Amino acid sequence: MHACEREPRIRLRRIARLSILPDVSSTPPILARLRDFLEPVNTPIRYVHEGLRHARNEKRSLKRLTQQIEIRPNLVVVLSAPKTASTSVLRALQAASGEFTVSRAHHAQPEALWPGPGTSTISAHGGVRHRAHGDIIMLPFLKAFSGELRFVSMVRDPIAFNVSNFTYFGRVYWLRHHWRTVRWMPAEQLAELFFKTFPHKASSVWWQREFAQTVGYDALAQPFDTERGWAVAGSGRTRSLIMRVDVPDEQKTSLLREFLECPTVPNVRRENLNDSRAPSELGVRIKAAIATRPDYVDSLLDLPSVRHFWNDAQRAKIRATWLKTDK
Repeated sequence: MHACEREPRIRLRRIARLSILPDVSSTPPILARLRDFLEPVNTPIRYVHEGLRHARNEKRSLKRLTQQIEIRPNLVVVLSAPKTASTSVLRALQAASGEFTVSRAHHAQPEALWPGPGTSTISAHGGVRHRAHGDIIMLPFLKAFSGELRFVSMVRDPIAFNVSNFTYFGRVYWLRHHWRTVRWMPAEQLAELFFKTFPHKASSVWWQREFAQTVGYDALAQPFDTERGWAVAGSGRTRSLIMRVDVPDEQKTSLLREFLECPTVPNVRRENLNDSRAPSELGVRIKAAIATRPDYVDSLLDLPSVRHFWNDAQRAKIRATWLKTDK
């Protein structure tokens, strides 16, 4: 579970009930409006509370990882940006009975690690700042680790990446001051928040500022077979498997088994769906707004990582899908 998403269970249940209420009014309940209004007051309390809890969890993560490496010295890191189907890969690798230790990080570079509530959620280079258990310890651990390293990273359509991150982490980052009332928010206001507050180039920035600096080579400078949708590359003691999300799950499973030389990797299945965190209508309304913005779609499809991982025909298909011209 993301370190900053944990709330008392009763609060989560209330939010869940709120998200499925019938749309009987265009005005949010008074209590919901009051809680959103008072959210800034809660910010310093949350900052301290989550900081202390996160520090304890990082110590536990480091201790557990160190103990596991002593037993299984081969290390596999699922290094993938948030909301790129990396949990599906992680769960499959954790369930395998191979001779390797599995860890996961969305970010390892200091510039991308989010200090907590009240601080910027955007990095200096336009990436998403994030905080999840295991991220802070990853870089110093990798520098101290002397064995062979294997990384698995996922690539997702940048528009889907943006919508998914904005809604899934809305409670923590982008919609924190609107979360209890967002279900009643006018579509135009929700779209404005999305277009103005989210760092829309983040999916490409991640490859340049995170993957390249953590793994040790620039994936965008390496060959990538866009027809297959995956590639294996290496540099020194490091090897990496990069897969697009649209590669069929059966093929993902086969690629993982081959890459790790472990036939016991179970079938990859979908995990950590957006609906488990955010009302599904948020994504629907944002997608409707995107369908009216060909300029937005074209700007994302021209990002360096998108041009590297998808060919012209594939990008045209993505464009048609988002602008609803593929029917």
